[in-house]
Amino acid sequence: MNAARAYDVIIYGATGFTGQLAAEHLARRFAGGSLSPKRFALAGRSEAKLKLVREGLCQISDKAKDIDLLVGDSTDETFLDDMCKKTSVVLSYVGPYFRYGVPLARAAVKRGTDLCDITGEANYQQVLVEELHEEAKKKGSTILTSCGYDSIPFDVGSHGLVRHLRSQQSEGDITVQACTGPAMGGVSGGTVDSAGSFVGAALTSHVLDPGFDPAKAGKEPFRAGQYHEASGTWLATSVMETVNQKVVYRTRGLLAEMFGESFVFQQFTSTKTRMQCMAANAAIGAITFAIRTHWIRNFLVNRGVLPKPGEGPSENMRKNGYMNEFLFGRIEDKGTGRVSTAAVHVKGTNGDPGYQLTSLMSLQAALTLSRKKELAAEMHQLGGVLTPGACMGDLLWKEFNQLKGHPESGQVSFEIISDPSKVKVY
Repeated sequence: MNAARAYDVIIYGATGFTGQLAAEHLARRFAGGSLSPKRFALAGRSEAKLKLVREGLCQISDKAKDIDLLVGDSTDETFLDDMCKKTSVVLSYVGPYFRYGVPLARAAVKRGTDLCDITGEANYQQVLVEELHEEAKKKGSTILTSCGYDSIPFDVGSHGLVRHLRSQQSEGDITVQACTGPAMGGVSGGTVDSAGSFVGAALTSHVLDPGFDPAKAGKEPFRAGQYHEASGTWLATSVMETVNQKVVYRTRGLLAEMFGESFVFQQFTSTKTRMQCMAANAAIGAITFAIRTHWIRNFLVNRGVLPKPGEGPSENMRKNGYMNEFLFGRIEDKGTGRVSTAAVHVKGTNGDPGYQLTSLMSLQAALTLSRKKELAAEMHQLGGVLTPGACMGDLLWKEFNQLKGHPESGQVSFEIISDPSKVKVY
């Protein structure tokens, strides 16, 4: 951790729905004695709301009374600059990120500060890659987006799966299908609002990978509606595929030697039967259309069908939600015909994926990044606009598996399965 700066991590947007959950995770670390509250701060627009959040944290650990509060607006460049120069890492929950995140990222790079967020907004990520990647490398600033459910399970999971397959055979083309199994979770108003910031954007799955060569790309082996023998399920569309594909493909671009130029990542929702698959495809199509159509989305929000900004899943949903993500990998050497397969199970318990577990994953990413001098030998790349996998895939895999989940925090684990036939999705 950077003792030369006042703080190791500042949680920015700590009064928002997910920001408060992250602050609660942090307070539980104070209670366990592993972290000092004097090395952390909460930041946001309202001092009164920040004080209320801190008071709530004191119910978890009385040590939270020592955590500092920073008050400022996302449009105030002086505040952003001052915040960034005081800390090693800013963990930002202030979205939509295309609207509010770019000035913060510029301030972070200027000050050589690291930045983590949970966005899946492709247009925002594209601006960061095109405008700030090279400067961030020079300044030693690491910018990590998608540090929650979007996209740590899929990015870190793919990274570990590819590494395992390469250990089985060094030559060959790799394909990965991520299949969402049994899961339960909710959605917040912030996510609904963020979805509107990139409606209609014509962005490809390789938009964050400038070195992508379509002539060398592998062919996608599956499409929605097909039976997937490895998982024993029928593959329905996933609304998360385009969100996660671009992140995983950026990891491929940053770690091209390991992944290979022909690497293919796909994501689906697993269903038990063909009829369930057809129904899921229809439902997902309708939901996607509603979210991407401004007037329909606004109508549903105003009628209470969708949550408003600041609203989120119920406490029962947050505490009892869970996820099961299965990643099936295959490497084939077309010259020799040799094939190896494996799978990864990413399991989330005692927390809904989008909020309770997202806040847990993003906080852990920020805490790990704040120790980058200490842990540099275990990290792949530092400096630049990176991904969780390309920056510290193996390290995050290990840290999540070693992190003992508090009953109210949830837990995320990664498991490599050498024989995919042993995987039971349902």
